Parts: sequence; C-alpha cells; structure tokens
Amino acid sequence: MIPSWEEIGSWSQQCLAKVPADVLAGKVPAALYGMGFLGRWALPQLKMLGIEIESCFDGNKALDGTHLDGTPVYSSDHLAEQRPAFTFIAARHAVPAVAAMLAGLGLPSVSCDAFWAARQMAAFETLHHDGLSDDRSQRVLRAVLATMLTGDRRYLQEAFDRDQYFCLPPFLGVEPEIYVDAGAYVGDSLERFIWAHYGIFRKAIAFEPGPKQREALALRVNRLKAEWALDDDRIVIVPAALGARSGVARAESQSGHMTSLALDGEGSTEIRIESLDAYLAGARASFIKADVEGMEMDLLEGAKSTIATYRPRLAICVYHYPTDIPTISHYLKSLVPDYRFALRHHSPQLMETVLYAWVD
Repeated sequence: MIPSWEEIGSWSQQCLAKVPADVLAGKVPAALYGMGFLGRWALPQLKMLGIEIESCFDGNKALDGTHLDGTPVYSSDHLAEQRPAFTFIAARHAVPAVAAMLAGLGLPSVSCDAFWAARQMAAFETLHHDGLSDDRSQRVLRAVLATMLTGDRRYLQEAFDRDQYFCLPPFLGVEPEIYVDAGAYVGDSLERFIWAHYGIFRKAIAFEPGPKQREALALRVNRLKAEWALDDDRIVIVPAALGARSGVARAESQSGHMTSLALDGEGSTEIRIESLDAYLAGARASFIKADVEGMEMDLLEGAKSTIATYRPRLAICVYHYPTDIPTISHYLKSLVPDYRFALRHHSPQLMETVLYAWVD
C-alpha cells in the first residue's frame, strides 16, 4: 500500500535523525559506498554540504586501490578493518543488502536517495499538494519517495504504468508533431512514438551520441521508413547529445551497458554536444522526450528559448538524481507558468520515472 503524505514526512524525519550532527558538520569523517552513476554524483555533492568523505567503498574488487576525486576507493572487503564512523549508500539498487551488511559489522548508514529526499521534503510537499494535476501523480510521487526513503521497491509495483512517454492522452496523436527524441538510443521510443501517432507526424529528430547505439538506430529508422512509407527527410538522426551549450565531451558507460552512456572526463568515447535552441535556430518543436543519463537539466537549459516560445509537450526522465523531480519541475514552471504536470513511473526499480508537462 502506498503510504500517506504524513507517513512520508515521518520517515523523512527519521532518516535525517540517522545522520550524526558531527558528520553533517564535517567534524567526523564519513564514507561513501557505491561507485556507480549515483556515487560519482554524490561524492562532490556531499563535500559541497561540508561533509568530509575520507573513503569510498564498492563491491567491485577491481576498484580497490583507485581514487575518485582524490578520495581513496576500497573494496567492501576492507570495511571491517576501516570501520567508517558513518556511511552514505549510493548503491541504489542494493540499498537493503548493503545496509544489512554494514549493520552486521556494527556500522551505521543511510542511503543517498533517502538523505537527499529528506533534505528536500518541503519542495516535494509543495509539488505533491499544489503542482501535480491528478491523484495518480500524487500516488506515484509518494511511492517513489517511499522507495527512496526505505529502499523497499514494493511501493513501485503499485505505481507502475506501461507505455512510457505515451501513456497520457495529451501525448497521443494530438497533432502532426515535430518530435525531438533526446537520448534516442536504438530507436525504441522513436518506434513507439510512430505507433502512438499512427504514423502521422511532421518530423522526428533523434539525438544519439553513442556510435554503437546510433548504428542500431539507423537500422531501425531505415526499417520504419520502409514499413510506414515515410519520406527520407521525415526522420533525422543527429550524432550528438543535447546539453546546455554546444561543445565536445567524453563519455563512458559506467555500468558496461549500452543504455548508460554518461559524461566522463576520461571516457573512451568522444561525443558532440548541441543545445536544442542552437540546433533548431528558432524553429518549432512540439514534443520533447528526454532520457539523457543525468543531463536533463543541461538539456532543458539549452532548450529554454524553444520551451518558453513554443511550450512543447515534455516527457522528461527525473530518476537519475534524487534532486531531479523538484529541481526540474521548478525550472519548467519558471519557463512556462501554465505547464500542467503529471508524474508516472515505468519500472519495478527506482528508475524510469517521467515528468510529463503540457499546456491545455
């Protein structure tokens, strides 16, 4: 059962109470467990709060002896000898197991998702009560927060919805769209867009920076053009990521999967970055979908003129960072005060949460 808002508030207070005052003040050093996508984000964020992180840990023994941002990284085998005074857990999909392992060693901990959710509870409350357009969205937000605060994924089962990006009436065949697919990957969402719009659309622009992903995307696009009798210029593939400004960066898949190509200063893949405003040069977009591995805010900043001018329908992933939901919704509202918001969750895990925005 999805908890009430009162229960969410109580859990957030309990979470904050777990973190010793001396740790928050930087007087007692702490540790970070989990060196994946979230851990690499959390380390500098914790330091910015004044929290001293003296060591990092991970279950991957190959990371033992390395450093991240000047902080030593150890395998989890060293926890018993190092015995950190307090640990922030950034292993998002294994929080209960890691917390149990630490507790077995007598080591207190809290998850990074829970910590940041609890710190932002006032912003979440405002969105829950005043910013979401329907009861379903409120239930989804409470389910996501419940999982962030407890690590229990069962709440997400009750919040699960199919048809990611195309589950709401305003996003189904409303008009001949000019569709921007940011993070097009291998064309799966592009194909679902075409089916959801019955093959009737003006143009689709698919941004994908990954070479292997783009190769598969091109194969799918050629098939779709043949199957739907589309002119060649109806679908355009752009070999770039969308960000705040144009430039070049390096990226790496931190999980080893093709789905997780994220910016990394030492990554093996060089990618081009475009801002959507610069690419469109004043032209219109009517529907923007974005799943860009944590670059969603950068993308939106680089598309602010397009968004403010044309008020496109938006389907933006808000699960990469625990700050995404309040930060992204607040930014979009500042660009288009008339935006209505809905929140849907499309995975049994703490991922694929999407913020939908549109103007009636």
